[in-house]
Amino acid sequence: MSLFLIISGCSTEEKANLEDSMNAIIDYKLYEIDSEQSDKVKQWLTNARLTGEEGQYFIFQDGSEGKDYMYSYVYRKGYSDYEVSFIYDPSDPINRGKIHIAGIEENPINEKIVGIKSINDLSILFILSDERLKNKLEKKLEVAQ
Repeated sequence: MSLFLIISGCSTEEKANLEDSMNAIIDYKLYEIDSEQSDKVKQWLTNARLTGEEGQYFIFQDGSEGKDYMYSYVYRKGYSDYEVSFIYDPSDPINRGKIHIAGIEENPINEKIVGIKSINDLSILFILSDERLKNKLEKKLEVAQ
């Protein structure tokens, strides 16, 4: 199994266009608990905080805010920061896009959630992980060698 990442270009305009293109696919933001969320998200988060165990993931998805985008909220009980990565695999005929989310900073006093805006495409798979993507990729490369 080979993994290739090719980045090229020499002008800042190309870089800005790549960033704009990626923001059209996925964009995310870290939120304080009980700030800027809709009533539906606040209710979901209240239930998750009351019923969840330390380290447990919860996800709430809402496609009703627009037909082009899906809004997802991820909460990991006891965590205050997250790593969000988008993985594109053109060779996978079913799930070409994957959003990998890992809780990376434990802080039960100052819990936060991450809000993710992604294109509304049923082929995008969400992966909730205990491990950062970089660590997973390094392990796969070690095994492949």
